[in-house]
Amino acid sequence: MNDLTRQHAMITAFGQQYDYDTAYMTELLDASPAAYAAFAAAMPLSGHRQALPLAAHFVARIVTLQAEDCGACTQLNLRMAVEAGVDRDVLATLLARPDALPAELADIRAHVLDVVGGGLPDPERAARIRARHGDAAFAELATAIAGSRLFPTIKRALMHASACQKPTLDF
Repeated sequence: MNDLTRQHAMITAFGQQYDYDTAYMTELLDASPAAYAAFAAAMPLSGHRQALPLAAHFVARIVTLQAEDCGACTQLNLRMAVEAGVDRDVLATLLARPDALPAELADIRAHVLDVVGGGLPDPERAARIRARHGDAAFAELATAIAGSRLFPTIKRALMHASACQKPTLDF
């Protein structure tokens, strides 16, 4: 099996595992294996987590994707969050009543919205996040936000953005 075939198989398996449309990845790989390699090298950016608590990590990713209006990516990350062990009640609150999130997660959500909105994050909120979780976790929060934006950006740039689907925990 050559490398291109192996990459196609990995993309297909990922899409099947998460019920996720990977056509944009396949197109990128077929058009330019080198461009796909660069994209693939950046993929771990959104998933890196050592110090940031699991729920905070996924709240950051999901809120970023909601802000990017990528329903398919949001749905994918909901599946990944459940698979990783995030409490479904936390995720349900995030989707239906985000203002009811616990203070720790509300700070994460508000920080993400500030960042993706292009404004300057609230320094007091940032200080609370740092005090609560530490500098390493705060750095991981930044990579989760930046890395999560990669996927909808590539999808839109390759003309694979579709009408936003409403994310659900019914899976």
